[in-house]
Amino acid sequence: MPLLLNKQIDTDSAYAVWNIQETFLELPYLSPEPFPVDLNPVRQAEWIVGRILVKTLCEKFDIKYDGIGKHENGKPFLNNSDVHISISHSFPIAAAMIHLRKSCGIDMERPRDKHNYVKMKYLHTSEMEHQNDLEKLCTIWCAKEVIYKIFGRKFLSLKDEIKVSFESDRMIKGEILKKGHEDTHEIHYEWVKEYLLAYGI
Repeated sequence: MPLLLNKQIDTDSAYAVWNIQETFLELPYLSPEPFPVDLNPVRQAEWIVGRILVKTLCEKFDIKYDGIGKHENGKPFLNNSDVHISISHSFPIAAAMIHLRKSCGIDMERPRDKHNYVKMKYLHTSEMEHQNDLEKLCTIWCAKEVIYKIFGRKFLSLKDEIKVSFESDRMIKGEILKKGHEDTHEIHYEWVKEYLLAYGI
């Protein structure tokens, strides 16, 4: 199976990454739970592999896997457990993260032209110095997606209510500016093949 990474972050958290190489006919046989048949083949593959990854992470921490549900805001949760999870897809790559105590977020993305096309929709004014750097744009996008997932609520503007700053070549400081929900997060990032992986709590 093409499990690229299965990495322990600390005593409470880990993440795993999968490179989807199976055919769309093979993947259903790997699914750890019944899968929705109305999804297109790519979405179905992402759905199945996301759950394989979460199940793999549960096994790492000796946690029973009873499937995954979704809150009304779309945030996934582990059934019958207080453990926190996060899932990301960028076909053919998928990633998942688990944290035993805290809300977490993970995101993977490949630098693409789309980041140039939509950058004005997610760049805070303090981040405009990076507007012509495609890798930085991708990193900012991933970091903000991670923070959005940690936040776990709707109605958080990536442009106006989240700002990030590069602390090092592996760490980003992210700030939620939304009134009444101000918070700061450390977002770690690294390259996995040609994909940018970002995660945090």
